[in-house]
Amino acid sequence: MLVKSLFAVVAAALASTSFACEPECRRGLAADFAKHYGPVVELAVNNLQDSFASDVTNATLPSSVSSMVPENVLHRELTTQLSNALDAFVEEATGKDLTSGIFSVMFAEEKPFKGDCNHPARLTRKMPPEGESWTREECEKMDYICGNPPSICHFLPDIKQRILGRIRSQLANRATFDDGSLVKNVVQSIKESTANVMRDYGAGSMMDDPEMKLYLDTVTSNAIRSLDTWSTEDLKSLCTRPEDDQVCNGWDDSIMTEILKWP
Repeated sequence: MLVKSLFAVVAAALASTSFACEPECRRGLAADFAKHYGPVVELAVNNLQDSFASDVTNATLPSSVSSMVPENVLHRELTTQLSNALDAFVEEATGKDLTSGIFSVMFAEEKPFKGDCNHPARLTRKMPPEGESWTREECEKMDYICGNPPSICHFLPDIKQRILGRIRSQLANRATFDDGSLVKNVVQSIKESTANVMRDYGAGSMMDDPEMKLYLDTVTSNAIRSLDTWSTEDLKSLCTRPEDDQVCNGWDDSIMTEILKWP
């Protein structure tokens, strides 16, 4: 009789114990968030497109070269190749690094969504029945950080700020002059696209001309300056401007639904 009583007590306790988001759930949620933050990364990088187009035209091609090479052709090629460099950058920045960064800020760094969700108890069940989701009411009730989906749902605004901070940091790091992949690709694109156009018009040997080197240095310096402004100033305003609202916040309801689907 005593054993049966103990079993009944344990069973009752387990029935009201809320389970945590397990590794599969964590990986799945990081991937869910990454799908929504891919367009945010694109939004951030798109701001560079216009800057680079302006950088190309804010340098004067030496007359000794412009007499052989149409300046508009060179501008077009530079703009195209810089745009390609940005496209490659977006692909890199929205890949596994984005997902792993989101995973880290949610589950592995300060105030991770892990641990006991039962002290104090906020919910009356350990998880929804198979095929059902947690409810918005449970999301509202789970008002402290712990490891279950309702807690993650409840603190969605905080999570979004964490992720946005990580994205700003990751993008800015790639745009630094010392070792940023974006800087390297931009500099290489400027040199290669200019050399290709010069060769096409029979002026390849003029790449070593001092005036031509000065032109390349000017275009490159303009582009690096734009990158510096973007990484130190523009990224800070990402998702704070009214025109960014749909991309940055228009999916809140759908991600809450996705969060609450996890057991």
